[in-house]
Amino acid sequence: MKRKEKELYWIDQIKDYRQSGESLIEWCEKKEIKIYTMKYWLRKQSPVSAESQETAWIPCVVEEPSSASITLKIKNVEIEVLSGFQDELLLRVLRTLEEL
Repeated sequence: MKRKEKELYWIDQIKDYRQSGESLIEWCEKKEIKIYTMKYWLRKQSPVSAESQETAWIPCVVEEPSSASITLKIKNVEIEVLSGFQDELLLRVLRTLEEL
């Protein structure tokens, strides 16, 4: 399969997965696709670039001021961020949550 054909094939697979409503594991098992291969193509077809993403600001309410940590509540997930956290790790976690 040529490179362009392969990219088009995986674009269709990603579209099918996202429209299925299934978890990634369920979808991959049904389609007999290795989960690591699908994750590779999800990352490859969804590149993160500064120019393609807009920053969306949302209101933030600080309930109890604390210099040690903050808690982020996104949908049904709570993430406690401690002082000294790694920026890149938090960014990767937030992007993963966005894909769910």
